[in-house]
Amino acid sequence: MGRARELAIRQSKGEWLAFLDQDDIWLPIKLEKQVALIQAEMGRLLGIVYGRTLAFSALARKRDFDRKHEFQLLPEGNIFVELFKSSCFIAISSAMLRRSAYDDIGGIPDEFQISCDYYLLVAIARRYRARAVQEVVCRYRVHGQSLYHTRRLGVYQEGLLLIDSWAHSLDADVLDSSRKFLSTVLAVAEIFELNGNGVVRLFRDGSIGLLLSRPFARVYRAIRRRVHRPYWRRVK
Repeated sequence: MGRARELAIRQSKGEWLAFLDQDDIWLPIKLEKQVALIQAEMGRLLGIVYGRTLAFSALARKRDFDRKHEFQLLPEGNIFVELFKSSCFIAISSAMLRRSAYDDIGGIPDEFQISCDYYLLVAIARRYRARAVQEVVCRYRVHGQSLYHTRRLGVYQEGLLLIDSWAHSLDADVLDSSRKFLSTVLAVAEIFELNGNGVVRLFRDGSIGLLLSRPFARVYRAIRRRVHRPYWRRVK
């Protein structure tokens, strides 16, 4: 996918890049709202403009793509560290990237062919500011044939590589928690695929406590949605 992204970007002519993957949907207001933010930030180091995204499936259930900020404002300004603390909370189909910022980071390295979007966001966020449209601008389709589902091991492996690539720019706590989280989910994925490395990775690099807490976290989020409206339901 990284190669496909680069080939598409080479064909582009504009000052800003906007992505729309084939299984996602832009809302009619998306570009209008984001261009307004760009125009308001003229002359500043703005490199990323994104917006709130709803994930949906064939069962018609809708939830915030970004579960970390489901009940609060989306992060703006310097979001570099947040992209590690909250993982990749931006759906690329909701994002616009400044073309000169893309050129500045030198494109997508060959080793990031599945998690290329995460790489782009991190690399640009390291040097540029971000703005966010707080209302829903994009819908992200969840289905079993997406790259995330069919290439899950590669997604997690490249995620760990991304963390190692930026380790010198992260404090020890963020670095440790990011590595532990990705090592844990990678280990679980390996175990389910009968890969013998999974158990070793879980005990060596992952966190049993984190693994055991995940079902409770899901239940907590489900209950919280019934008690408090997610932010996207409050904004019109």
